[in-house]
Amino acid sequence: MRKLNVFLAAGMLAFFLAHAIMGANRLFGGSAAPAPFLAWAAAGFAAAHIAVSSVLTGQTLYAMKRSGAGYFKENRLFWARRISGFAAVIPLLTHLFIFTNENAEVFRLREFTVGRLVSQLLLVAALGLHVLTNVRPFMNALGAKGGKGLAADSAFVISILLLIFAAAFAVYYVRWALN
Repeated sequence: MRKLNVFLAAGMLAFFLAHAIMGANRLFGGSAAPAPFLAWAAAGFAAAHIAVSSVLTGQTLYAMKRSGAGYFKENRLFWARRISGFAAVIPLLTHLFIFTNENAEVFRLREFTVGRLVSQLLLVAALGLHVLTNVRPFMNALGAKGGKGLAADSAFVISILLLIFAAAFAVYYVRWALN
């Protein structure tokens, strides 16, 4: 089941990055709208990843209860990974609500208020923490060689992308506020 989760995370990451790059371009004022297929494929992989991660977390909690030794303090990074993933679910759902467009003929987003900006910045922060804490185990699960150096390089690139995505939301909010 863990190998399935790595596959799901890889697919989700690929579709998410493609969707986020196209979406940031649109939010910055570019003309190309994000392809709905990318967004829904990322959402599908995310839903499956959440389901598998929930089962794996449940199995971990059951094993901890059965053994009588939780070792929570020693496993804080493990729990940070789990909690940050679950923390991203609510802002992800708000993202789906905010940016889902019922009119396929004309691309028009809903009003982008301060609350919606905050929810999207929380999404970037939660995804950032989740992805950055999981880079090293993800790379190991994929069999990548290079250990810390490759994980650090990946974390750096992901951090830059997340900063760009957060800036795109902020720019879009300013554009809404000035209109």
